[in-house]
Amino acid sequence: MFGQMSLDFFIERSFSYEDFVERTPKNRERLAQVYSSVNIPDDMKQQIKEIKAKILMLVFAENWCSDTVLTLPIFFKLSELNENINLVIIPRDDYIEEFKEHFLTDGKAKIPLVLFLLDKSEEIHRFIERTKYVDDEVKRIKANNLEKREIYRSVIQFYLSSKTIEQTTKELACELIKVELLARSAMN
Repeated sequence: MFGQMSLDFFIERSFSYEDFVERTPKNRERLAQVYSSVNIPDDMKQQIKEIKAKILMLVFAENWCSDTVLTLPIFFKLSELNENINLVIIPRDDYIEEFKEHFLTDGKAKIPLVLFLLDKSEEIHRFIERTKYVDDEVKRIKANNLEKREIYRSVIQFYLSSKTIEQTTKELACELIKVELLARSAMN
């Protein structure tokens, strides 16, 4: 891991969801489309509303990234359910050297990277890039030996489908519920 000074460095430079979206016009419509399509199942909604721990989701992301366009609006909508959950975003490319120093995954600077922090200081969980459902489908699309442009078009079409948004919402809600359980363990 890394020290509190490093976490503070990123937290102090973070943006709200709204400010991050406004920073650049790229994919603004897609972010809005995903956000407006999110429907959180009632049972998960209730569990998230009952989270007691103060959780900060520190997200490294970029608007040009398709995985960010799918997951970030969902995480934001989930955070709106509970005032104990705060979401802030660091534009990864603005701090690429610092990111590479602390957060490479398998030697790559994958985004979005979500650090779930307890009381803004203790990392208790990470979410990296995409859900299993999405990862499996992206691998399937890429295995079809399509041209790069067709792969991109197919992935975007898949990402913006109601089924993908629904399944991703469920998987990301489970991530947040898991974080609550981890927070309880950390506090005991």
